[in-house]
Amino acid sequence: MFRKLGQFVVRYWKLLIVAWIAFLAAVTLCAPRWQDVTLDGEFGFLPTDMPSREAEELFAKTFPKDILASTVAIVVHRRREDIIPLTADDREFIRNVLTPAIGTLLGDALLDTEIDDLYPAPDEGVELSREAREVVERIRKSVEVEPVVRKIRNYRTPVMGRLLDSPDDYASLVMIAFETDFTAVKNGPVIERIEELLETLKRPAGLRVAITGTATAGRDMRVAADESGRATENLTVILVVVLLILIYRAPVLALIPLATVAVATRGALNSLALLSQLPPVEPVPGLEVGIKLFAGIEVYITVIVYGAGVDYCLFLIARYKEELDAGATVEEAIEAALAKVGAALTASAGTVMCGIGMMVFAAFGKFQHAGVAITFGLAVCLAAALTFTPSLLRLTGRWAFWPDVPTERLSGGAGWISPTSLVSRLQGSRWLQEGWVRVSEAVLRRPATILVASVACMLPFAVVGVIYYNYLSYGLLSELPITKPSRQGTEALQRHFAAGTVSPVTVLIRNQGFDFTESGGANRVKDLTKGLESRLQELQLSDVRSWAAPLGLDANREMNLVERRSAIRVAESQYVSQVDPHITRLDLVFEDDPFSRNSISQFRNLRMQFREFLPAELEQETELFFLGATPSIFDLKTVTDQDQIKIDILVLSGVFVILVVLLRRVAISGYLILTVFFSYLATLGVTIAFFWALDPAGFSGLDWKVPMFLFTILIAVGEDYNIFLMTRIDEEQVQYGRVRGVCEALQRTGSIISSCGIIMAGTFSSLLAGSLVGMVQLGFALAFGVLLDTFVVRPILVPAYLIMLHSGRFGRLGPLLGEAGPR
Repeated sequence: MFRKLGQFVVRYWKLLIVAWIAFLAAVTLCAPRWQDVTLDGEFGFLPTDMPSREAEELFAKTFPKDILASTVAIVVHRRREDIIPLTADDREFIRNVLTPAIGTLLGDALLDTEIDDLYPAPDEGVELSREAREVVERIRKSVEVEPVVRKIRNYRTPVMGRLLDSPDDYASLVMIAFETDFTAVKNGPVIERIEELLETLKRPAGLRVAITGTATAGRDMRVAADESGRATENLTVILVVVLLILIYRAPVLALIPLATVAVATRGALNSLALLSQLPPVEPVPGLEVGIKLFAGIEVYITVIVYGAGVDYCLFLIARYKEELDAGATVEEAIEAALAKVGAALTASAGTVMCGIGMMVFAAFGKFQHAGVAITFGLAVCLAAALTFTPSLLRLTGRWAFWPDVPTERLSGGAGWISPTSLVSRLQGSRWLQEGWVRVSEAVLRRPATILVASVACMLPFAVVGVIYYNYLSYGLLSELPITKPSRQGTEALQRHFAAGTVSPVTVLIRNQGFDFTESGGANRVKDLTKGLESRLQELQLSDVRSWAAPLGLDANREMNLVERRSAIRVAESQYVSQVDPHITRLDLVFEDDPFSRNSISQFRNLRMQFREFLPAELEQETELFFLGATPSIFDLKTVTDQDQIKIDILVLSGVFVILVVLLRRVAISGYLILTVFFSYLATLGVTIAFFWALDPAGFSGLDWKVPMFLFTILIAVGEDYNIFLMTRIDEEQVQYGRVRGVCEALQRTGSIISSCGIIMAGTFSSLLAGSLVGMVQLGFALAFGVLLDTFVVRPILVPAYLIMLHSGRFGRLGPLLGEAGPR
């Protein structure tokens, strides 16, 4: 098959080059803008039957005119000294200048809200100054927005406004509530308007303002992700160019892989943008497959396609060079190279696609879409490596090796690294190849000793990886650099308010047999509130807000009976549904950041114990719904934990089946799977230890996305290299026998696999250019994991085992472990 492909390429190479260029031009011209087809949000990718999603849907139906403060921008006001109360001038600025300025500024960003109902009215007769109006109009003209804002609150908001003043009276908040996911693209321009207003609007001397909130943090994450994506893509290209030139010392030869992966990557991204507009299909009941894209996926596609694509090109070019060394013409060398490595390239790429493609079975939407999109990119990359690369080799001929252009054949004997490269010229030009010869001879002499020593070095880190496997961070702010506005604003807020103020947990209580608007409804809620108050410290709650205590526990204790009754009357519509009187709500403020691991743990305990606090009248037939940032994060953790186990099993099983089909040796295929899984655990342990060592006090675990992407990519890439080594071992064993053939294969593939591993690690390390902590962690882990796989697993763990196996060192267990008769 692949010999026929080689013949086709040699005959129609001009047509293939034109076809690839035409393909790239067509999809580039027809594809929509990437940002127009990517989906917003984070929690929106959770399955629709998750408790937090169902709770959000119920809240939207039963409290349609209210706001849920899970997506908010918060403006924090405090004095410069941070230790004295706000002045009368400060408060006048908040109510008569800043709040109406924000309301006017965001008038075109409103969602079904009358402008008069948007924010508390300023003092009677007070209007915005001419200077403030000019600032507002200038900002409105410079930044366009879409309707996303529901309401603006400050300390003057009836009843509820008192919650926005800090207990110490040193700070006050202005809260802008959104009706979108906290990472929605639409939020960005609105926050940009507010930030510009805060910078330009004149305020009392000594008054400091900062902006935070989940919407601001979500915007900062998107900006950081975009910045990281651009930096990563640029660094990826630079690293690939530098490494290719160092390997080949031939600019034209270095440009061939680069051109291939550039065409494949851009073509794949534009094709995905086009395909994302098609409706999904359901090949089997319950499994919907379609192309859906989300912000940030292009970074992972680019990095993985560049790394894998350059590897495929290197293997093809290395074999092409061997054929030229043997005296073949350019056409014969291309045909023979494709015939001999085409199957291995396809099998190895298929292994990677199978491994990463298993993410389509994840329940979390982003994992599903990543599995489809990355697999598609790799398929385009493989097609380009098998057709576009050899066509370019045919186009350049022997001039690909310029400036050392051979006249008849390349000098230097059969090796995997070009003799024209800088690497080959160092220390007599053969030191790298000689290094692999020494490694293979050492493994041949003492396979058991080397195998045990290697495993012993990796084992402690593998143990760390197992112990801290679920020690993950779901923090929103911890992902961001300290320089981002939301990080600085949150620090200012937490000096005067509980950290959970940013996003309280809302509890909806529904009982069809109990009308909360009738006599006794408030008393039942009062009993529930008192029960929670009695165990605040145990539940790690800072405050409880309900119909019985709408301003919180401290305010409820300080108010007299008349004030309390007045507050309850005003707050009835806030805490009892006007659509369904059988539903009431509570807002619970945790002491910690709503995205922290501790808040997630405490929420789990709260959800399990909440029924204990219900009055006797509500114990029967009561349904509880929890929503807010912490419940959503809890559901995210639940889903992704389940996905991790499911995908781990599917990836290992799928790759194992591929290995068995290719190698036809079950036991050896099992050992190959074991080596890459062991390598993954060791890499995970090293990554945890490394980032803990950088900041022992502040390390809160690896980002929750790291284990999933690390596992699927490392397992797939590790078996990719295993396939290259094993196919060469089979080839060499025909001539040298089972034991010696392993050494010969290692010597001949060591240089090219190490070159590929270095380039792959280099492309992954480009993720370190990002500012998001999760991206940096993943970049480090992938780069280290690939290098560990390249320089330990492939040249030591696999050959040492095979040498022991084929030399009969396992005795009677040999046949069970994959030993075959001598050749």
